Amino acid sequence: MKNKLYISILILLPIASAAQTPTDALYMNHRQICVATLYQRTQWNTYWEGSTRRDNANIGQVTHQSAMWMGAVGLRPRLNLLATLPYVTTKANKGQLAGQHGVQDLSVWLKYRIIDHSMGSGKLKVFALTGGATPLGKYVPDFMPMSIGLGATTATTRVVADYRQQQGWYLTLRGGHTWRSNVFIDRDAYLYHNQLYYTDEVPLPNVIDAGALLGWRKGPWVSALTFEQSNCLSGDDIRPNDMPFPTNRMNMRAVGLMGKYQSKHWGLTASASRVLTGRNVGQSTALQVGLLYLWQSEPDNR
Repeated sequence: MKNKLYISILILLPIASAAQTPTDALYMNHRQICVATLYQRTQWNTYWEGSTRRDNANIGQVTHQSAMWMGAVGLRPRLNLLATLPYVTTKANKGQLAGQHGVQDLSVWLKYRIIDHSMGSGKLKVFALTGGATPLGKYVPDFMPMSIGLGATTATTRVVADYRQQQGWYLTLRGGHTWRSNVFIDRDAYLYHNQLYYTDEVPLPNVIDAGALLGWRKGPWVSALTFEQSNCLSGDDIRPNDMPFPTNRMNMRAVGLMGKYQSKHWGLTASASRVLTGRNVGQSTALQVGLLYLWQSEPDNR
């Protein structure tokens, strides 16, 4: 295609404001259950073609919206099970490029608390996580920036460390690695690193991620400044005057704010983030709100 089509952020920003996620240090007690419904809206009108920042001259502002169900349950005193399932829609406000909508990928995680130790005036907790995701919807991955996902089955390992002082201040650090399967596209040839491959099977780059939360957690209130970074370990760049492609190296660095209020059962969450730098991704702003419900007692680290 001669007209430029621009990339969206398909590496979803971790959701720091939910009841519990694979990137935070919140934890369900044994037989405790928490469910959440989250709405997120992500928009951008500039992007990076490789390292060059460009405007969306042809398709204007791109909007991704998602409604996500999340659940967490305390299987054992140190072991949690988590699951997420989003429904995603995409659209652009200029041009003739139609958006997509549908169920995206089911993610399932196990979260194990390996360290729970008093240290000085606070407490250190360390969690090990493993999980994966697989597409449930029959969406088209090779339709970027309007595709709702990359269509890959993934496996991820992650470590989360959290130190909280008695006064309520806390610091959470995390790092992880995601392996991604190959995907199949509706064409029999494609270019990768300027070499032509006669196949419909496309390799996706694996991803490493890191993040930090610095904030205050006391009683029913949680708040934090957030930092997120995600980098592909391989991949190519968007070619000039061409569409983005699943093999592209998608890197991003974002900062944000989050807050949560949790009563005995009901909770409200909100967050905002902005991509500051990137490669082959949109410079997006994401806003999120959520409602959650907790059965039994409150989490033991609040």
